[in-house]
Amino acid sequence: MTDINLGGFTARLDPSRCIQSTSEKMSIRYHHYENVRFKDFVAGLLRRPLRRRAQPERQPRPRAAADFRPNASAGVIKVKRLFECLNSFLSERIMVVADVGDALFGAADIFIHHSTEFLGPAYYASMGFAIPASVGAQLANPKFRPLVLVGDGAFQMTGLELSTVARYGLNPIVILLNNGGYGTERPMQDGPYNDLWCWQYHRLPDVLGAGRGYDVKSEKELHDALSAAKEDTGTFHLLNVHLGPLDRSPALQRLAERLAKKI
Repeated sequence: MTDINLGGFTARLDPSRCIQSTSEKMSIRYHHYENVRFKDFVAGLLRRPLRRRAQPERQPRPRAAADFRPNASAGVIKVKRLFECLNSFLSERIMVVADVGDALFGAADIFIHHSTEFLGPAYYASMGFAIPASVGAQLANPKFRPLVLVGDGAFQMTGLELSTVARYGLNPIVILLNNGGYGTERPMQDGPYNDLWCWQYHRLPDVLGAGRGYDVKSEKELHDALSAAKEDTGTFHLLNVHLGPLDRSPALQRLAERLAKKI
């Protein structure tokens, strides 16, 4: 039970009507039972004549326009426009791996072809997930090419796992959302502790001796870099996408506003 999976604790669950089961114990209402194995609990549920409640029909959201046309007169790339561009780039051979922050919340507007083509650490909200996860994802299913979405804060934790990517000849396309700091924290409680030392991320391939890097500051540069990455499948591509420090997706803005009230 965390603030993430309970919507900032807006889901007010009644303990007297809850059953919780983990790998170590189980709770039914206010009673706790130790050493109950989760698989035994599930096996018991399957033997019970339980009926599913009817679920309301949900209308699928319309897919964004397939063609993205860069705005030559636009200044700094907006988060919304970034994800619109990514939507037009995705194909059935692309798997999205999203890290914590706007990499995850902004990805809520991405159209995924199949449910198995999106990986994210939403439950634990563990920063630094995406780069290492892309290694496991591509080794497990080489027919998919990972599109990795990661913020600069998360990248500074585990981004050097691109060395492992290079070692095994993998070819993810890494979209680094560079807003100069911890963008999830700023709307909740801002201060200089949210700022990061700005690396020249696009030059990391020079350090590793593999991959291609792009310093992306406009919609046209974003479009061109993605096109180049799509054509070159022989190595990884790292796009250092510069964003405004206070720009964020609508989903992250809603969450941040709710959490800010509890700080």
